This record gives sequence, structure tokens and C-alpha cells, in this order.
Amino acid sequence: MGQGNSWPHFFMVTGIARKQRGTFPYLFCGLRLLCFVHAYKAREGSAKMDRSTARSLIYNMLSLFYVYPDEKVYASIAAGEWIRGFREALHLLDEKMFDDYLRAIEQVISGVREVEQLAMAWEYTRLFINASPHVIAPPYGSFYLEKEGLVSAKATSEVLHFYHEVGFILKEDLRDLSDHIAHELEFMGLLASEESQTMGSKKIKLEEIQMNFLSRFILPWVPAFCDTVVEHSHYPFYHHLSNLTKEFINFEKNYLGAPEELNFRKETDYS
Repeated sequence: MGQGNSWPHFFMVTGIARKQRGTFPYLFCGLRLLCFVHAYKAREGSAKMDRSTARSLIYNMLSLFYVYPDEKVYASIAAGEWIRGFREALHLLDEKMFDDYLRAIEQVISGVREVEQLAMAWEYTRLFINASPHVIAPPYGSFYLEKEGLVSAKATSEVLHFYHEVGFILKEDLRDLSDHIAHELEFMGLLASEESQTMGSKKIKLEEIQMNFLSRFILPWVPAFCDTVVEHSHYPFYHHLSNLTKEFINFEKNYLGAPEELNFRKETDYS
């Protein structure tokens, strides 16, 4: 299996998006961070990374970090080939804001060993999947957005509806809920990637879609989720990752102009 195939991706483009070229003029073909790394290497010495591409790269990298670290995912992270492009993307957005968090993650990665895959997988399971007496930090938006503090079919269906409205569906073989943090971050990465390839009114439309998704489905819960992980993590990687994620989401709130009063139930027509 080639290195590119080891990189997980969750979305497929729908037939609707193929027809509505005015909204999404480029088709999604399983684009993940590895594609950005290859593109970055091809561009060295020529055009620099733009802000939309940088944001897309960051979203995709963060998405990968919140995937269960099986042997393939862990190997992709531990290899560290992503660090250079990730650092450039963060510095392009802000030269100093993310430095401490990125440096801490780099230090963890530089010291990893093969035996640590089991430790990382154990911590992922403890934090996000199964712990006694309850899951410490459920990685699902509905858990935080519903008053009962339970994963809700209604809330997850709203996220799924948003994906469909802009022309994407989750892969059929995906065995997880649509509001998992990895899916929501990848979706924002896809939108930012589309934005980097458009101009004028199409670009403005994509920025509006990103702002609405961030406001409705990410800002109301991801910062609190990150705080919980920081407080309870025993493995430094997830501690530093959550600090970086929260800082980046706060940056995105200002960058996209998300409103202070969030209304994640608001329906929006993107047809």
C-alpha cells in the first residue's frame, strides 16, 4: 500500500456538487494533508502558500490527529514529514501565536518510539472512546450541544444536512457519527481548499459557508472539548494538540468574522 493510501479521509463529493459547478468548480478526490505536503514540495522556489491553502492544511492536519492512532495513522504522525509544511502554514497566519504549541508537539514527536503507538492508542481510547465511569471527552458535538449531555441523532443529522447542502457526503464505509471532531475539521479544510481555488463572488460565498459552519457546529463545543482534554490527558501529545486546536479555532473565529452570539440551529440555503 502506498503512503498516500494510508492517510484517512472521510468525505466524497455528491452528484449535486458535480452539477453545481458555480458553487464548487473543483471536485474533491480524497484530498488530505499528504497531498498538501506533496504540493508544497512541488512549489518550493516558486509560488508561496496562500492563506486559504494554509488554513486548509492546518484543518486537515488537526483532523488526522483526532483519528484513532492505529499503526498507519501513528506512522504518518511519527514520521514527522508534515512538520515543515504545518509550521509554514501556522506562521503564515500568525508568526508568534502558535509557536509554543507547535514547538511542544514537535518535541513530543521527536521523542516517539514504535512502542509508543500502544500508549497513544490507549490514551486515545481512554479520553475519547471508553473510560470508567464515563467517557472523559466525547469527540462529538451533540454531546456538548444537547442539554442531556448525550450524543443526539437530531444534532448529528443537522451536521450531516449541512454537509449535503454544500455537496459532500461521508463515505459509506465510515463507522462513526457525522459530528465527530475529525470530520468537522476535515470539512472545514475542504471548504478552505475550495476557497483557495476561487475568486470574486464564489470566494465570498465559500467564506460565508465556512463562517456559518464554524459558528453553528464548531465554536459552541470544540473549545470546551479542548479544555477537558487538556485537564485530563496523561499523554503530552493530546494535551498540546488540544491547546493548539483551541488557539487555532479562536483565530478562525476572528478571521472569518463569526458572530459573538452563536446560533448553531440556524438553517442556511446554499443552493
